[in-house]
Amino acid sequence: VLAGCVLIVTMLKDKPQLSLDDFNNAESSIILDRNGEQISELGTVLRQNVEYEDLPTSLIDAFVAVEDSRFFSHNGFDIPRFVQAIFSNLKTMSFSQGGSTFTMQLIKNTYFVDDEAGQGAAKSIERKVQEIALALELETKSAKKDIFINYLNKINFGGTSQNIRGVQKASQYDYGKDVSELNLPEAAMLAGVINSPYLFNPFNYLEY
Repeated sequence: VLAGCVLIVTMLKDKPQLSLDDFNNAESSIILDRNGEQISELGTVLRQNVEYEDLPTSLIDAFVAVEDSRFFSHNGFDIPRFVQAIFSNLKTMSFSQGGSTFTMQLIKNTYFVDDEAGQGAAKSIERKVQEIALALELETKSAKKDIFINYLNKINFGGTSQNIRGVQKASQYDYGKDVSELNLPEAAMLAGVINSPYLFNPFNYLEY
């Protein structure tokens, strides 16, 4: 136990310093004509942030059901989900299952993933320990709804150029409508796309 505690302390020594300002997601720039009509959108990634109140209940339910069923009750680290992921990884001898909560994924996408490239540092036990520690800390400083909407505004939804970020741009890209107008099947598809944004792009690989 003592050796384990020393190992964890060592892994946390270089963890990022958490700041709530780090979770503000930069939006792309909109260019309008003289009549106020949009003529272009600029940015390495395309994003328009929305508020939690803009989300239809079906969308909230879809993401919670698929990604983190106990999100509104756990403290940022879901032990049963994590243990299940460990056993799954042992069976497959891989790191395919991370057991991450929304909070942990928000931490990962903020501190360990290049937003523009959509790529992160290699998976490791040290990084996972840091994600858990930062997630527990974030849960004490931020409301559940804020964590959830920051997560949905940040995540990668792929797109033709792999530059669609956040659920609002994903809704506009896939369905040509604001997120508040999504119906149940549309919400369910968006919740499934994020597991593999490139492969599950419906315009290129509808069969998947």
